[in-house]
Amino acid sequence: MNISLIGYNLTNFIIALELIKKGFVIDILYENISKKTNTNRTIGISKNNFEFLGSNIKKIANYSWPITKIQIFNQRNKFDESLVFSNENKKNFFLIKYTNLFNLLEKICKKSKKISFKIVTNSVIENLAINNKYNLVINSENKNILTKKYFNKIIEKDYNSSAFTGILHHYKIDNNTATQIFTKYGPLAFLPLSETKTSIVYSVEKKHHLKLEDIKTMILEFNKFYQIKKLDELEKFELNFSFSRNIFYKNILFFGDPTHKIHPLAGQGFNMTLRDIKILNKLIDEKISCGLEINQSLLIDFKNKIQHFNFIFATGINLINEFFLLDNKLDSEISKNLFKILNRNKIFKKYSTVFADKGINIHY
Repeated sequence: MNISLIGYNLTNFIIALELIKKGFVIDILYENISKKTNTNRTIGISKNNFEFLGSNIKKIANYSWPITKIQIFNQRNKFDESLVFSNENKKNFFLIKYTNLFNLLEKICKKSKKISFKIVTNSVIENLAINNKYNLVINSENKNILTKKYFNKIIEKDYNSSAFTGILHHYKIDNNTATQIFTKYGPLAFLPLSETKTSIVYSVEKKHHLKLEDIKTMILEFNKFYQIKKLDELEKFELNFSFSRNIFYKNILFFGDPTHKIHPLAGQGFNMTLRDIKILNKLIDEKISCGLEINQSLLIDFKNKIQHFNFIFATGINLINEFFLLDNKLDSEISKNLFKILNRNKIFKKYSTVFADKGINIHY
């Protein structure tokens, strides 16, 4: 069976490595490759997803950093009260640089004789919707002609915020605690990368009209954890929510990050895509074991399994962000009292940890 993946990206590299295990021949089609930049972006990967990636990337542990504790603060509480998720003997999730993960996957895919990389024109991609030789086409790009023509029904929300990312260099410490601070300007995360480096992600509402130097100053002022040497230059990304209503057309599946863009405050965007890959993988295995063809029925089953769960999960992330933005505007102690209650609630902590690790579709 032949399968084509549209897009030169992380998602397709992972899908390709899974599908060749089943004997499929894979074509990765792309119009061009964006010039690689030395981005400081990092990716948080849940424990369950990290183990899944490890089956294809043997060296991933050499490039990632484990997190054993997560603490959440609200600026209004002045660090007096926090919500803590901790298990010193258990790794909650892992941090890895985007470029490291991309390069690792790219190298493995290019070594495989079952994966072909093909540069194609825009018209070739467009014609896949009319007639193609593939049993299945997976489109994980949000800007090509197929997406614009067949996957343009989306739910959108402008967060009216920008995310600023950078690397904080500091003196050596035991650095396994991730910290999220909900400030009056937006959520700020300190995400450990090593004993001497920590990734920064600060999502700032545009209405405050803050300059880049203001952002840097606030990051340094909110830091209560590190003796800082320097803060690298910050990168800026616009933040928007989008959720695709339709995810397949004929035998073409619209897949991955473009189908569910969410706020980065919980570091769950790429984890949602990895969970989608695992579910798609399992559905394909079920088809094969029953001797059934890989056709549109697979895409219908996939949509029924993931779409409503993904929407609930993505909406939940939005609600968390909206709650803390509102709480910081009100003269109240809602979050402080809430943190006290939730910190004593073992059931809440248990299931929060499970959902962050496996998503809410935990039975599939």
